[in-house]
Amino acid sequence: MALSIVDSVMVGRLGAVPLAGVSVGVGIFNVLLVLGIGLSLAVSTLSAHARGLGDKAEGGEVLLHGFWVCLLSGLFMQGLLMLGLPWLSLLNQKPVVEQQIRWYLQALGYSFLPIMLFQAFRQFIEGLEWMKPALWIAVLSIPLNAGLNSLLIFGLWGFPALGVEGAAWATVIARWVMALAMMIYVLTHRDLRGFWTHRFSPRFIRIQPLIRMLFLGLSSGFQYIFETSAFAGAAIVIGWLGAEALAAHQVAINIASMSFMVAVGLSASASIRIGYARGLGDLVLARRIGWVAMGITVALMSLCALVFVIWNQELPAFYISDPVVLRAASTLLLIAAAFQLVDGLQALGVGLLRGMEDKRIPTLLVLVAYWIVALPLGTYLVMNSSYGLYGMWVALAGGLLLSAIFLILRFLHLTAHSPQKGD
Repeated sequence: MALSIVDSVMVGRLGAVPLAGVSVGVGIFNVLLVLGIGLSLAVSTLSAHARGLGDKAEGGEVLLHGFWVCLLSGLFMQGLLMLGLPWLSLLNQKPVVEQQIRWYLQALGYSFLPIMLFQAFRQFIEGLEWMKPALWIAVLSIPLNAGLNSLLIFGLWGFPALGVEGAAWATVIARWVMALAMMIYVLTHRDLRGFWTHRFSPRFIRIQPLIRMLFLGLSSGFQYIFETSAFAGAAIVIGWLGAEALAAHQVAINIASMSFMVAVGLSASASIRIGYARGLGDLVLARRIGWVAMGITVALMSLCALVFVIWNQELPAFYISDPVVLRAASTLLLIAAAFQLVDGLQALGVGLLRGMEDKRIPTLLVLVAYWIVALPLGTYLVMNSSYGLYGMWVALAGGLLLSAIFLILRFLHLTAHSPQKGD
């Protein structure tokens, strides 16, 4: 997420049109990416479950199948994006914005494979509760991406000034460095070598664990797709209002995404801990983990909301200097502050239910919240009322609220009156 934000901040120096192009481009890219992220999150849940069982052989199978699922999904998403590029005109964006989108996505598509390779190894060790390696690799990639952006966006030190395309290529390079660093760490660490005795040969793939991983991962992936595609659809509808409105949306959604990633991190943590508790056969512990995670989420998201209220005018100024865009983005941040709690809880709810290996019902609940309620209502408010850009954000907040209520109640239902191990 930080790499995307660095791209937006630095592209914003080029003006509203390039920033608007990156806004739609990131939205389209993320619709595909979250499917892969959802698939990879199954790796951490199943890795944690194997750890709870104390079964190292099953852990090795999780790593093997996770590697192949992530590798093939990365190639699939890259191919799907490239096939879709000729159809960008169907989005009905301004021609100058459409060209920026095309340049950005043509390059950024090559980052799907390194992202998914990074995720395969990262999610496996995070299921073992090894969190620091991925953290440090990700943190160190941020200045790398920023430096590459300076060279390739603006053409410093004799490099060509590629604009939005340069931002995309910088991100591709940074993500390959991340993937290689994570793979080297896992495959050379002496405490992890015992998990990869199969050497990742496809002849060791077994149907049952593969299907289990795919079903759990696809359910999480589709939940994220329904949410992300709703926000991408919102960006497309907002783009009909003009480049300034779309740029303001991109600035505000970038800032709000940082707080959202706090909730996603807690969601992943809760999923791992609940998977471990299920491996122990202790669903009372799983329910307790859920309550603790909810309390932490409410506290941290309340803090994020306070930051948005206090600095709603200063934060957008890091992205762009256009006064029209700044005014709109500042107002959007106030709306974002109002839905921080529900945004955090719905992100957490996805992780809680993934830890329970609950598949079909959460996916349907998220579909209803975003595609049956939020996006149609937002489109109506944009096109048929005086609310315009702000109407879409209010509608999206309503979708977040419904999703949070549905998912949390589902988790509490699944863990109600569950016997503790040994009872």
